[in-house]
Amino acid sequence: MSNGKIRVLLAKKKIDVHGRGTKLIARELRDAGMEVIYYRYGTAEEIAKVAVQEDVNVVGVSIMTSGHLSVAEKLIPALKKNGLTDLLVIMGGVIPGVDFERLEKIGVHKVFPPGLPGEQVAEYIKSHVGKVTLK
Repeated sequence: MSNGKIRVLLAKKKIDVHGRGTKLIARELRDAGMEVIYYRYGTAEEIAKVAVQEDVNVVGVSIMTSGHLSVAEKLIPALKKNGLTDLLVIMGGVIPGVDFERLEKIGVHKVFPPGLPGEQVAEYIKSHVGKVTLK
């Protein structure tokens, strides 16, 4: 970890223009002492490349317009392809609860529903970073 701080990449899929939740979480994580890299829009491969360039410990993806399963199915292999097997991958946003288990089977470590207090996300990250690998 750079400077002893957890580095978190927050991203959205290419066509998702909703950003309020991501910005709120970014502020909460920053206030919890983390370095946050906000990557506005990107494909799975682009997100993976930024994760390498920024040497992050966590990749968080916000989904507000569906496509979460497709994003995860592309992102996890892209991260592995780029040698990122020891980072925490989380998702949040408007994701049906029925898909949480499938996302976790794909390799997403945790899914956060909208409206969850940011400090819960920060605590999850702090307690799991460095302790997980991609499946």
